[in-house]
Amino acid sequence: MNEIAVKDKEYRHWINEIRGRYRQSQIKAAVKVNSEMLKFYWSLGHDIVERQMENTYGSGFF
Repeated sequence: MNEIAVKDKEYRHWINEIRGRYRQSQIKAAVKVNSEMLKFYWSLGHDIVERQMENTYGSGFF
């Protein structure tokens, strides 16, 4: 991203700090979402395996 063209060093530092905190929040949110989706897919796979064991082949489960 382009550096902000502000002459006041303190203000520019503050804006860059906000940008960094915002980006870190985005990363944390993405990691949390990915973690939850992984848990969902793992449990879905578990459910499919359980149902597959209960059914006989040719039952049309899939």
